[in-house]
Amino acid sequence: MEITFLGTSSGVPTRTRNVSSVALRLPQRKEIWLFDCGEATQHQLLRSDLRTSQIRRIFISHMHGDHIFGLMGLLASCGLAGTVSQIDVYGPATLDRYIASCLRWSAMRLPYKLQVHTVEPGEVFSDGEFTVTCRLLQHRVPAFGYRVTESDRPGRFHVEKAQALGIPFGPLYGQLKQGKTITLEDGRTFDGRDFCDPPQRGRSMVYCTDTVFCESAVELAQQADVLIHEATFSHQEAELAFARLHSTSTMAAQVAAFAQVKLLFLTHFSARYAPGNPLQVEDLLAEAQAIFPNTRLARDFLHYEIRRGEEPPQDNPTIVAAPAKGDELINRGEEKTVAIAQETSPAIAINRATRQQMQQKLGIDAVTANAILERRRQQKFTCLEELERLYPQVAWDTLNVHF
Repeated sequence: MEITFLGTSSGVPTRTRNVSSVALRLPQRKEIWLFDCGEATQHQLLRSDLRTSQIRRIFISHMHGDHIFGLMGLLASCGLAGTVSQIDVYGPATLDRYIASCLRWSAMRLPYKLQVHTVEPGEVFSDGEFTVTCRLLQHRVPAFGYRVTESDRPGRFHVEKAQALGIPFGPLYGQLKQGKTITLEDGRTFDGRDFCDPPQRGRSMVYCTDTVFCESAVELAQQADVLIHEATFSHQEAELAFARLHSTSTMAAQVAAFAQVKLLFLTHFSARYAPGNPLQVEDLLAEAQAIFPNTRLARDFLHYEIRRGEEPPQDNPTIVAAPAKGDELINRGEEKTVAIAQETSPAIAINRATRQQMQQKLGIDAVTANAILERRRQQKFTCLEELERLYPQVAWDTLNVHF
């Protein structure tokens, strides 16, 4: 699974960054899957080592122009090249009408089969080797995040061990490799699991843009090998991010931390962070790494291979919530967890383990819940009276609060 970033800018291209597109190359099946197709994506493909003839599937996150204006030109060029037999395109409900209108008014005739699929949260595609699922994100128009998951592979079968035990070569080896139990003519039985290494965990990639911080992104990205998440704004522009339903660098890092991913790539940067401006994308990287250290900046034509065989982290990483509007970015540190006391009346525990419960019982959004948890970690409050003073909008008197 090889990732190539073809566009990493938000809204408009810059001199060094084109608008959104990511290519996932699957060399074993000679296919390329695109995620979004902003204007001039086909120009980026020509400048890369990727072949347009291998494009098989295109996944569109949402219908904003910087994510789809390159789609029709690419489809047309694939037709003129005559090297494509079928392309499947996946996206929101209005994508099929957009494509149909472009085909009609430009009198375009495609010599290959074009199949457009309207996606809904859940499974989008599966062929036994790869499964693609999507979740609805939180943006100004319907936007979907996508996850590509490779199926687990059986562990290595130790032929020499079977031979040493006198197991005759043939179909029995196939049964052992599948983990089945076999019985020989002499009455001996063997469990196939004793001849095989543990299964190899399948690799995974998650693509989330455009969105503000949301729970569905966390759920979609659980323990992914790679999370590609938008970071349109710096933490200093949190007000603007909330207004436009985009993410800051700290929101992206927060998703990565809660989801326990291995690696986070920031992308979809506002042009205001281009070279020569007071804030640079490197500043966004520093903000994100304060929360999730294993964060990298995406750039156009950056190539990254997801290698097989690495297990997900066993221990939960330290999680630092992105501060609420107006708060200063805080440093990472040890997080306290406290056991939840058993009560018969409504209760709420102020700890990370019950973040979703906090949201439901307190009627607050995820950002506010995370801010409360972080303030608790920093010992900003230690009793109910201080909570009531800080967050008067919550009906604290109706709950049994435990710290």
